[in-house]
Amino acid sequence: MHLPAAPSDTQILDIIDAWISDLARGDYACAHARTAHDAYYGWTPALLRAVIEGYGSPEPYADGTAYRVTPAAQASGAPHERCVERLAGQDGGAALAEARHSLPLNGVWSDLTATFRVEGATLVLQEIHVF
Repeated sequence: MHLPAAPSDTQILDIIDAWISDLARGDYACAHARTAHDAYYGWTPALLRAVIEGYGSPEPYADGTAYRVTPAAQASGAPHERCVERLAGQDGGAALAEARHSLPLNGVWSDLTATFRVEGATLVLQEIHVF
């Protein structure tokens, strides 16, 4: 999915919300296709699932809990992170903005957070980790 050339914060967050909805449906392939990916992390649909189930690690969570994304409207609490930061004057870099959004897991908003950058009309998934 492409953003407009100069996306508003709301337009960026709307795509992230749709990405979270994909994950809540268990459609990791659709979520993967919705964004571009930082080559360093090597994101695949299977890796997205593993990192979310492992609460930020591709390995199973220590106590055996498997985390799943909950539909945002059904999660209790509020996101710890839901922001867009504009990157004015970044030494000619391609990124226009960075965004962070917490994930709703197993019925509650968690501190597991996805980070993205906006490059032109593209939303790029960077990492998913605990802040």
